[in-house]
Formats: sequence, structure tokens, C-alpha cells
Amino acid sequence: AALDSTDGGESGNGFNANHAFLMGTLSKCLTERPEEVSVSNSFALHVFNIQKHAAETLDFTCRGSSELPTGLPGIDVIGYSLVLLKDICAWEPSSSETEAPVDSLLQAEPSSLGTEPPVDSLLQAGLVKRLLKYLGELEPPSTIRKAMAKEQGDQQPAFATAKVCPYNGYRRDLVAVIANCLHGRKQVQDEVRQLNGIMLLLQQCVIDEGNAYLREWGLLAVKYLLEENEENQKEVSELQMQEPILTPEVAELGLRVEIDKKTGHPKLVNSS
Repeated sequence: AALDSTDGGESGNGFNANHAFLMGTLSKCLTERPEEVSVSNSFALHVFNIQKHAAETLDFTCRGSSELPTGLPGIDVIGYSLVLLKDICAWEPSSSETEAPVDSLLQAEPSSLGTEPPVDSLLQAGLVKRLLKYLGELEPPSTIRKAMAKEQGDQQPAFATAKVCPYNGYRRDLVAVIANCLHGRKQVQDEVRQLNGIMLLLQQCVIDEGNAYLREWGLLAVKYLLEENEENQKEVSELQMQEPILTPEVAELGLRVEIDKKTGHPKLVNSS
């Protein structure tokens, strides 16, 4: 209910400094004391709904220049909601979860706590599909943008009208949530493939200005994506080769970035 308030000098998207402070506090609590809190399904879905509302109302044409907190309520809310989702997707209920600890997040009825991790409810609500959509709407990482600009010369870059990161770390946080969803879940691995998200995740295995540790989260996501999944491994192995753009980050994966001559967009292919 607190996040439905309209007091406190709200921004154009309906969020104010109180909302940002609350989300930041909840995020810090779950990050620093995961073993002392209980995450209910209703809380997880509430955070997801907040994230969706923030994403629908935020201006993605202005590139952010700072990390969280930025001091801009709408941006801080979407950022902290992603950090919360990242930790929620990695959180596992304990064997005694039928009794909520004192610090239960979004105090819930015992029956809503259950024994299943809250990530299951998020997956059923379409979390992965939405995050892949957000990621696909962003301009490519800076390493790929620079390679594309050099390749295209005076031509208008294919990503000129793409969305940009509203704060430093936005792309990394999207990839981190997806990585945690992928861990040990074949149904999520298959969903990413069916949504044509394999190459999109491969493109995140590079250094990106303004997104510290994107490469590390990208590599982890790809590891989880391919782990014991023959269909995904087969799709990666069958990527067709064109004129390459070499980047040291993806070379370690045995891949390289290339420009699709038909679409002008980057893709990754086997270097062997």
C-alpha cells in the first residue's frame, strides 16, 4: 500500500522519494540478510508489478551517468526493483518456512509462503519474457557499438533509435535477474531459446561502459543457459559465420561478434 501513495513530491511517473527509499531499504535487507527474512509469493509479484509500471512510464532516451541511488525516484525504483528481483530469484525457502520469521517481507499468511521458491511465481507471471524484451530494446553494449560504428563508417548506426540505460548498471541488473532465473531450470533455458534470446544473451558477454560486471554476469547467464541443454548447445554451434568483429571478451567463449549484413545488427558466431 505504501507504494500506492501519491504524497511526497512524486515525479511524472507516480513515484516519489519515499517510494525510492522504501525500495532501497527492502533491497538492502534482502541482499545483506537473506537468511533472516522470508519472501512470500505475493511480495515477489508485487515487486514485479512495480518494476513493470516503472518501465512503462520511464524515459529511456536519456542515458544515465550514475549508479543507484541516482536521486531520481522513478529511476531508483526501477533499479531497486531489479536488484530485489535478482535476489528473490536466488532466494530459497528454508525447511521451516511454514513459520515466517519476524522480518517477513510483506507479511503474508502462512499458506502463501509455502515451500516453493517465489521465483516460480515470477516465472509463471512472464518475468523472463519481459526482461528479454527490455534487454532487446536497449542499444548494444559499448564494445559492440564501437565495433559496429567502425564497420559501418558514415552510415546511420542501426541502434541510433534504441533505448539507453537510465542508470549505470541497468543492463547488468537485467542480465543478473535472467541468470538467476536460468540457474538449474531447463524450462527457462528452453524459454530463452524459444524467444530467440540466445544470441541476445551472448551479446552481453562483453565489457560495457556504465555497466560494471556485465561481462561476468553475461558469462554466468550463458553458462546456465547451455548447461546440460543439448538444444541450446546445438543452436550456438550452428551459428553461421560472416566477416567477424573481434572482441577479446567473447573470444574466451570461442565466439566472435559479427554484423548481420541484412539487418545491420550484431550477432555472435563460433570462431572455429
